Amino acid sequence: MNHEKFGGELYIFPTGDNLRTSGFLMGAEGDEVIVFLHGMGGNFYKWGILQGAREILDRGISLFTFNNRGAEIVKDFKDLEGEHHTLGTAFENFEECTEDISAALDLLEDTGYSRFHLLGHSTGCQKILYYAYKSKDPRISSLIHLAPADDYEIWKNELGEDFSRIVDIANDMISRGEGNKIIWELYEKTGTLWTASRFLSFASRENWEARMFNYENLEIFSQVKLPTLIFLGSEDPYFLKPIDFYAEKLRNAYKGEKLKLKIVNGGDHSFHGKEKEVFGEIVEFIKLL
Repeated sequence: MNHEKFGGELYIFPTGDNLRTSGFLMGAEGDEVIVFLHGMGGNFYKWGILQGAREILDRGISLFTFNNRGAEIVKDFKDLEGEHHTLGTAFENFEECTEDISAALDLLEDTGYSRFHLLGHSTGCQKILYYAYKSKDPRISSLIHLAPADDYEIWKNELGEDFSRIVDIANDMISRGEGNKIIWELYEKTGTLWTASRFLSFASRENWEARMFNYENLEIFSQVKLPTLIFLGSEDPYFLKPIDFYAEKLRNAYKGEKLKLKIVNGGDHSFHGKEKEVFGEIVEFIKLL
């Protein structure tokens, strides 16, 4: 039987608004820890992130991966009183990601860590950027973005001429007090589950999530001056223009003191088969801070 064993510690801990969530710490000697934020439909035990963690442990850097409230597509979370909350990617409120991230940092700080590097993948990039922008949390030493795609651009392309129609349907649902209900017209067209509020979170530039990596106006990104490392995959299908277009936009918008941007040759959206290369670069970046 083929299997892999990953050593570490499993934590169950409360978010800032008292939801129970879980995370896995792969610990190393030292006070530095990378905190991983998964993207849409993700979870804390994705093979790629656990495999990548092996590349950093012997270099004195720990990794903590945990379920934020956007885990999987539909996921039940219990609060501290035992009440159930239907969340996951389809139902989450993007802006509440701050409750998840701050709780993870508090837990790790209590565990003895003092230098924190936020690592986001896909929509996780939006979440770590939003957290850094809104919280100004002094505990953050750097931001690391894996495939910071623009979901607005992706879904506008995916839906084509139906995009505006679905946006109108979502707005109408919200006006009727049905923002937390599934847009069934969207499910019938794409097979994906989104509530009206969740869909508009990335499908309207009026909302925070849709503004994080708007490559026509990277105003939020430009205001976060933390040391930043970015990985773009040359074969990532969610970047609809040539990858150099996005790289140049990011370089021109960054106003901080240290930016490293790496285009991974042959890299897809999740950098499958490139974990060793990516995490090796992450270690080198952190060690030079």
